[in-house]
Amino acid sequence: MRIGLYSANSVKEFQLAIGSGQYLLNATLSDGSNQSVLLNTLAQARFKINGAVIQFYQAGTYRFQASQFELIQMAHEDFCNWSVPALSTKTRAYEGDFELRIYKGNLQLINVLPLETYLEGVVACEGGPGHQKAYYQAQAIISRTYALSNLQRHQKEGYQLCERVHCQSYLHKRTGSALIDSSVYQTRSIVLLGPNGDYFPTYFHANCGGQTCEPQDVWNEQITGLQSFKDTFCIHTKQATWVKRIPLQTWIDFLTTQYDFPLTDSLSYALLQEFRQPERSAFYLHPVYGIPLRDLREEFKLKSSFFDAVVVGEELVLSGKGFGHGVGLCQEGAMQMAKKGYSYDQILRYYYPGARLVLPKE
Repeated sequence: MRIGLYSANSVKEFQLAIGSGQYLLNATLSDGSNQSVLLNTLAQARFKINGAVIQFYQAGTYRFQASQFELIQMAHEDFCNWSVPALSTKTRAYEGDFELRIYKGNLQLINVLPLETYLEGVVACEGGPGHQKAYYQAQAIISRTYALSNLQRHQKEGYQLCERVHCQSYLHKRTGSALIDSSVYQTRSIVLLGPNGDYFPTYFHANCGGQTCEPQDVWNEQITGLQSFKDTFCIHTKQATWVKRIPLQTWIDFLTTQYDFPLTDSLSYALLQEFRQPERSAFYLHPVYGIPLRDLREEFKLKSSFFDAVVVGEELVLSGKGFGHGVGLCQEGAMQMAKKGYSYDQILRYYYPGARLVLPKE
């Protein structure tokens, strides 16, 4: 797997510290020759962009510059700690090999590692600690299926997937959890396929709020095998409900500017005072106004598009349910199912009734 790291950032400088083991640093110099440096545990280095080349500093001292670098892991457990001085984000630890080069005027860092090792990191990031094995097994299978079905997603950038949520969260290496690692190992090679033998669209989210969402309400397309249904497993979990207050005038300004909402119409204004969504809807107030709930979620950074709204004084109070787009598997629901003793295949059949568990296609 080739995973783009720090893909959302414009990076001019990376800092590196070898967390454990040894890495062989191979540099391609501007004259086409190669130079190698062995970096041991706790060794520190810095890579800084300088025009069309990357400058390499070791222990604070400038060594040489090259057009690109490759870091080769000497043993399976070896890992690197990466950070960006210009960002306030935490240092991230990753296993595997690395490629460092210039792409569109910025430093591009690519993590190269086996699929199953990558999945151990993904499951740790997506699921977190403290859950049942059946959930981790289910998460491993859907994450594997998703990865294999999206290998061309970032082809133009030179890698397959990135570390961000839209490609699955991969913010650090595997945590060392024996439960997570064994769940990935015990389900190795298992994927979900659809009726036509293609990889099943294994979308997932944190919490559906009691009802999953129709794909067309999120992405304007119908996806075979995925449809809205009631899910009671997640309704009492920590992300099942939320409340947000928004200045009423801010809300009205957005509706009138973006959708020509008829504020002067008495009936429309009356509808604005209270909006109830007992079941998931595609539009706010009424379809005639043409205001997709997904647009409101994006504009006001709401946890979900599944909410009620009522005017209280000078504010609009949103009482919401769920966290995420709501399509496919509900992670907190799957976690609760695992707690109740359901197996990973029962969990997957519940959320993806149109899919079947199989070994990958040859």
